[in-house]
Amino acid sequence: MAPRSAARGFTFVELLVVVAILSVLLGVAMPQFGEILSARKVQTVANSLASAYKTAQAEAIRRNRTVEVVFTLATPLPANTVGAAPVTASAARHWITRTVNPASADDFVGGRSLTGDLANVSLTHAALRSVGFTPTGRPLDLSGPVPAGLAGPLVIPVSATGTERRLCVAVNTGGSVRVCDPARPAGAPTACQPALPPGAC
Repeated sequence: MAPRSAARGFTFVELLVVVAILSVLLGVAMPQFGEILSARKVQTVANSLASAYKTAQAEAIRRNRTVEVVFTLATPLPANTVGAAPVTASAARHWITRTVNPASADDFVGGRSLTGDLANVSLTHAALRSVGFTPTGRPLDLSGPVPAGLAGPLVIPVSATGTERRLCVAVNTGGSVRVCDPARPAGAPTACQPALPPGAC
């Protein structure tokens, strides 16, 4: 008679050891995962804001009207196009792209909300309320009582809680828009230096 092969499972002690090892690994990995996730959100918002500026510029040329990206507390919907009051970028939870002095929902171009999974992302510019583009594609700072051309690059830092990653959206006086990383060495393709003054981002 052939001997039966012994069927052997895990003992309770072995299962406890595996659970303990997994707990330690998760404890080490979770903070890093959170950092990666927050850094990804910073990248998403910076790219989205840069895209909004490029869209506003293209629409200004197409419509032959000044188009702005306005920071606001109003939800970015066509119904809020006329009534969306500008607030500083650092206080805003949304932005709306619309023609300047909108008359109806038809003047709505687009928008973005920093709510939900983007709630921990901030635009850390304490004065900026609105950037516009003329029908020739030139940028304007519309934050003050009188529209003004840019004297130098306009820089909007983007950051988030849970990560040290910071990116900047920069609009230069000629109207070009880019996202740059102040942590990159000067001269690197995505670096802020030397295109921006030191400390601008």
